[in-house]
Amino acid sequence: MISTVNDDIAKKFVEDYPEITWTFGYNTHARANIQTAKINVSIFNKIFTVLLERPMYPVERSEFECYFGFGGHCEGYTPYRMIVRFATTIEEHGFDYRTLLEGNIKENSDNTVNIPHIQDVFKLLVIGGYVKYWKAWDELTQWFIENIDDDHIRTWLQKELQREKSETKYLSTINKYVFESF
Repeated sequence: MISTVNDDIAKKFVEDYPEITWTFGYNTHARANIQTAKINVSIFNKIFTVLLERPMYPVERSEFECYFGFGGHCEGYTPYRMIVRFATTIEEHGFDYRTLLEGNIKENSDNTVNIPHIQDVFKLLVIGGYVKYWKAWDELTQWFIENIDDDHIRTWLQKELQREKSETKYLSTINKYVFESF
């Protein structure tokens, strides 16, 4: 599964990290040549290879437009549009989501969930393409708020993840966890 990165966040990332090597090749899902970079992301103290995929040029083909989230005839095209996804499946790493989520709690001696744990949960689910829509993001946030007894964490969640009035700013809230510690 894939997640589309907010265009403003993607542009800032590309500009802030010019040293990243982008390779060029054919993507069967987009049915076009695209550029791809590999980065390593730490989630629950485990390193995962993550692929960043960007268009090289507009391709007026429905597969390309759908893959990158452009409209018909590449409406809204930007060379900074970025897809983020794991290079391999979590299962190929020898994990499943439940093991990663529950295992991290068990490794914590007092079985508490803290802010870095919540950030890693969001990072895992965003990169994995499981949290793409605001309804899923809101429901996950609400679940944490309802199931955590720590007032400090609950306040952080309500403040940190509060919906912005601008959809663009709110999109960058979800994406920031992917690149935050890169």
